[in-house]
Amino acid sequence: MTEDRRRTSPGGATFWADALHHFDAVRRWRGLAMDGMGLGPQESAYGIVMEQPGVRLRRYEPLPGSGPAVLIVPAPIKRGYIWDLLPHVSVVRRLSAEGFRVYMTEWTEPGEAERDFGLADYADRLIGKCVSAVARDSGSARVFLAGHSLGGTLATLFASMHADRVRGLIVVEAPLHFGEDGGALARMVAEAPPAATLREAFGNIPGSFLNLVSVRASPREFNWQRRVDMIASLADPRALKTHLAVERWTLDEFPIAGRFFEDLIERLYRDNQFSRGQLAIGGRPALPSGLAAPLLAVIGKGSEIIPPGSMLPVIDASPADRKLVLDYAGDVGVALQHVGPLIGRAAHEHLWPGITRWMREIVRSEEPGRSA
Repeated sequence: MTEDRRRTSPGGATFWADALHHFDAVRRWRGLAMDGMGLGPQESAYGIVMEQPGVRLRRYEPLPGSGPAVLIVPAPIKRGYIWDLLPHVSVVRRLSAEGFRVYMTEWTEPGEAERDFGLADYADRLIGKCVSAVARDSGSARVFLAGHSLGGTLATLFASMHADRVRGLIVVEAPLHFGEDGGALARMVAEAPPAATLREAFGNIPGSFLNLVSVRASPREFNWQRRVDMIASLADPRALKTHLAVERWTLDEFPIAGRFFEDLIERLYRDNQFSRGQLAIGGRPALPSGLAAPLLAVIGKGSEIIPPGSMLPVIDASPADRKLVLDYAGDVGVALQHVGPLIGRAAHEHLWPGITRWMREIVRSEEPGRSA
């Protein structure tokens, strides 16, 4: 947003916008300090296959031959390396070891040019560019999509519009249905002022603002549980290392594009257009009835932010012939239970073996002479 427009923001919003954007930088600096203490991520090697404003496409190495392609869609708020945090709790490494070719949409920090990127960009155009690049690179016309949290929302919206390009959809603790059953954040949004006011004040919405909103919506998940998990991890060096690595990851914040934020708040959270079958993106219907590709959902049974009621109505409405719902009951050493399905020890011992087995069954069912 230009300086002139920001001066017209009501209630001293310019001051708070500048302060929160500055706080984003301070949090990133704290993260770099933790890196210097050996608490940073230990990511797998990767190369960049495609890049354009808003996104880069990672391809993780080494490539396991000609295996099925998986495109990971992280939430466009914090960095996607939560999928590849440490070697012993890395979904990327697990998928690669199982013979999958692993790619990731790496959302880049929005600048002034991306301020007007909306749902049509993040849920359709940019993911579509990545899927096309994966297809060219892997030789596979269809890919598995895997998304967590808001990344799972975007992957689901894309799959609902392009089922013919999706081999299977894995959605992990992602908000899909909003309103009264949509969790603490959905209920708080329902009482909030119009998102256009915040967009006018902030331009691109600071990550620190989103962090504050999350803590206010669920102090239990984003504050008290973190402290309890820290205490519970002290007796287990491996769990403590993971806990601290997650705490470092939470500092790696960047803004969310202003128009995208407004679309999310008004069209999804407040109006619940997707679950109600009323959402159109770029003129194309994006409906639960379009989720025809095989679908696996991971539900956090005890979550206040993404409770089962935020996912199950859409999962139930999907016409997919293959559907599987798995429960995640929590873990020690994850700091935030919301990311536990990606980096929890129990998740990697029990949850992900079941997910990769489901993916393999889909691949085998497509072999000549086999039935679904």
